[in-house]
Amino acid sequence: MRIFLTMSFILLTMVLSLAQSTRRAKSAVYSATSDWQKVTLKATSRLATSSAATPQVASTPVSQRFERMETVPVSPTSSANVDFRPAFVGDFATNRNGWKAGNQGDYNYQIGMGRYSMRKLNTRTQQVAFSAVELPADINLNKADIFTIKVDMLADSGKVPMGGIVFGVKDSLNYSAFTLNAKGEVSIIRVANGKTFSDYMPGDYFSPGVSIEKNRNRLMIQRKGESLRFYINAQEVRTSPYQFKMLSGNGIGLMASGYWTSFQKLSVTLGP
Repeated sequence: MRIFLTMSFILLTMVLSLAQSTRRAKSAVYSATSDWQKVTLKATSRLATSSAATPQVASTPVSQRFERMETVPVSPTSSANVDFRPAFVGDFATNRNGWKAGNQGDYNYQIGMGRYSMRKLNTRTQQVAFSAVELPADINLNKADIFTIKVDMLADSGKVPMGGIVFGVKDSLNYSAFTLNAKGEVSIIRVANGKTFSDYMPGDYFSPGVSIEKNRNRLMIQRKGESLRFYINAQEVRTSPYQFKMLSGNGIGLMASGYWTSFQKLSVTLGP
């Protein structure tokens, strides 16, 4: 009997130990599984957030996104509205505009170093040096309500530059001119078919009523509406303004009658 009780006690102890061991194992497995699940759920939450944002961008084709960008209205302050004034500049660094060059007739024409020089080859000639080019299509002197033409004119030391601007040039027989002579007198003329007219400009040389410098003078012509004004060294000549009338052509040029005359900074500008 004692032996039976002893064996029963031992068997009961083994069963209880086994049951306790089993419960601890299950608890450990559950705990590990729970931790893994928590980690997985957190990672899945972050991925889900990222994934939810990504399709919103990727779902729109690239071409459609560019179309939306291209149809955005342009701001009123864009460069398309910047005031643009067409201009023609004779910088005389090169002969890109096609001015007369070399020995032609009684004169030598030379371009370079920012100057266009005309020098007599025949000191007894009665001819004048004449060179003109056509203005670009976007600069039309007859259609422009406002334009400005100006040039600096130089001569030998101590002498008044002899020559000036020709404008509205069709050819060497049809043009208008604003020139100086050796006495510092001014001529404003229109030439048609080689003949000089004074129908709306004086035909002869006259005193301009402004100071004329030796060596260098700046000539300027300015149209404002129906008025045509003439300036020497920023001073308006006494007979100016004149009524603007249609010009023979749309060329711009220079002429000279002195032994040596040089021109710099020729420009034709539209607008104020």
